Amino acid sequence: MNKIENNKLIIETTNKGAELINIYSKTGNKELLWSGDSKFWGRHSPILFPIVGRLKDNETIIDSKLYNMNQHGFARDMEFNLIDKSINSITYILKSNSKTKSFYPYDFELTIKYTLIDTTINIDWKVFNKSNKDMYFSIGAHPAFNIPFYDNESINDYFLKFECSKDINNYTLEGPFVSKKSEVKSIDILNLTPELFKNDALIYDNINKISICSKNNTSSIDIKFESFPFVGIWSPYYKESNSIAPFLCIEPWYGIADSIDSTKIFKDKLGINKLPNKETFIASYSITIN
Repeated sequence: MNKIENNKLIIETTNKGAELINIYSKTGNKELLWSGDSKFWGRHSPILFPIVGRLKDNETIIDSKLYNMNQHGFARDMEFNLIDKSINSITYILKSNSKTKSFYPYDFELTIKYTLIDTTINIDWKVFNKSNKDMYFSIGAHPAFNIPFYDNESINDYFLKFECSKDINNYTLEGPFVSKKSEVKSIDILNLTPELFKNDALIYDNINKISICSKNNTSSIDIKFESFPFVGIWSPYYKESNSIAPFLCIEPWYGIADSIDSTKIFKDKLGINKLPNKETFIASYSITIN
């Protein structure tokens, strides 16, 4: 594990998946990121690459060849190399190799950088296409935050506050696949209840920022992701108890699950990104603890 801290926060990351695994508030004396308890969900904040969500039949066609790839891609389970560590930042890299090419034929470099400034963690991504052809990919974040923040609260004491640049759309899932898109117009506040997650994740577009807020105090967590085309909001739902797990994921995505009528052609995949050879894709989002 690699750790950086200041007088407000401690964050820890790991080489496996270049994953953020702890956000500890010194002022609040509490851990804010999900523990990774496999009873509910055995991860903390995985990086989704080179797909977001699930492929139809867990397979896709690239340059007329069939490749198998599991949900959210392979990066989250790969060992990244630590290439830089300073007082306030940690940087990892994953380079394509024989193992990645068994799932995904492109030559690439994926760089992940975490920077801690006051109570904000900036997460920067770079995808470099080393191939001599166009490269197609998706990339996404999946941080899980402990909720409720305090022991005497429940999910019903929380709401999400949205900042949107324009009218937004909601994407409905049928199983793990996108079945339709419908206009929502605008959304400012969403009161959290377990029932919201009966049909898996909520998926929207055109949102710039989501804040997880308590109705009982001023504590909040801001996730800012300007220009990201999609965001997922998810927690596992348990029908028997009409409850969710004790965490909430806010997931900024450059990509989305396959549509229900997917042809499996990777370059035609819903939400796919095209990166010309020898060019670099750059994106970033931030987490601020209030």
